[in-house]
Amino acid sequence: MIKKTLMLLTGATVLLAGCGSKTTTDAATTTSSATPAATRVRGVVQSVDTNGVTIQGYDGKTTTVPIDGKTGFAWVVGSSLSTLKTGDFIGTATSGPDSALRAVELVIFPEAMRGSGEGHYGWDVPGVVAASGGNGGGGASGMTNGTVQQQSGMTNGTVQEQSGMTNGTVSSTAGTSGETSLTISYKGGTAKVLVPAGTPIVRFEPTQRSMLAKGQKVFVVKTADAPGAKFVAIGKDGLTPPM
Repeated sequence: MIKKTLMLLTGATVLLAGCGSKTTTDAATTTSSATPAATRVRGVVQSVDTNGVTIQGYDGKTTTVPIDGKTGFAWVVGSSLSTLKTGDFIGTATSGPDSALRAVELVIFPEAMRGSGEGHYGWDVPGVVAASGGNGGGGASGMTNGTVQQQSGMTNGTVQEQSGMTNGTVSSTAGTSGETSLTISYKGGTAKVLVPAGTPIVRFEPTQRSMLAKGQKVFVVKTADAPGAKFVAIGKDGLTPPM
């Protein structure tokens, strides 16, 4: 069951990619020449039945998403930069232009998801921003999946609402109090991302559909080419999935 769940999560992560994004507050439709149209839904579970899950978005709107036997499920659990090590594959939503990316959140992926969605592409408002009432300021956002080449200590700064995503693998580590600088490589490019102190750091852990319950905070991905959701990330112990 765990192996099957990890396989489902790997496929779902690829579907997070998209070259251009259209944001509708807590749900965003993304299209790409490489992937089918995808909708991302963030919010609090209102009800669960055999056919789907009803979610109240952070903007107050309610959405029902179908789930089936092909839907992958994962816990989102708290972590820290102190656990980040050389060779880890990560994902990070970011603010700012490509020349000055700042992390809004950071996900450390399990080894089975290494390489998923590698590249640089559009992203919408991360859950950590939407849950606090932010809407991304209406600006463009992006996602980068790749390999972290370096970490170093930096000064503190302010996270903007505009968002993006950077995924990669850690290859070296250094740091001081305050911000950490990550250099992340991916197929076709490299990105430098500053991670401010206090940035939510999480990991994915595989779980099962039976763990989904009313009151949980979730991040869900649904694509147009499948009847059920591809991926449901559940915040463990009340945690808000920050991606």
